[in-house]
Amino acid sequence: MPAALLPVSGFITPAKNEDAALHEIIVRINAGSLSYLGVPYSLVYRWACLSRRWAPQLRTFIAQVLHQTGNLDHFLVQPAAIDHHHRRHGLLEASITAAEYAMNAEHQPGSYQPLPAHVDELQQVCSAAAFLFDVGKVFDPLLADDTRRCTQATLTPYADLARCWRTAWRALHGRNAIAAAWLFHLARSTPSAASTVNAARSLTHNAVKVAWCTPSALG
Repeated sequence: MPAALLPVSGFITPAKNEDAALHEIIVRINAGSLSYLGVPYSLVYRWACLSRRWAPQLRTFIAQVLHQTGNLDHFLVQPAAIDHHHRRHGLLEASITAAEYAMNAEHQPGSYQPLPAHVDELQQVCSAAAFLFDVGKVFDPLLADDTRRCTQATLTPYADLARCWRTAWRALHGRNAIAAAWLFHLARSTPSAASTVNAARSLTHNAVKVAWCTPSALG
């Protein structure tokens, strides 16, 4: 489907058999086999709240991406960058913050402020893309300086998202080709000719940039 024809609503239908993979990850972090990583409860709580706003298909996609990178532990514990969220668990915090901003630009991260009760489908997709925007950092043990990325005309992911998302994206395409198409366009490094796609890209990129500038709530 051409980008200009992608619908902005009505493309995510309720799942008959909801996959609880992301919920299981969060539970394991809170009090299960991943609790040894010491992820702060505040982050676990914020992630759980986010998860409730994502459609089941997006939750499944996110869980599959995190598992299939083979570096889930790294995503949960490593810092985000030299210039922001540079403490332990910083990448997770920056990703959660970006996803929250994509849902609500006036959100106050770390304040336990509730997210909107209803989030439009396209905003959910943008939020999922913002959350996974820098998942490629798990492949690089060296911290980067994201300030340089902000000066570019177009914000680009830290690593090739097509590579990071490949298997999970194909599975999503089989379940929901339109949601997969939206994520494909949000992950591209070049703008689109479709104004709606560029608006969604701007929402995603702005949420990521604002998250980088938001002080960490972890101290």
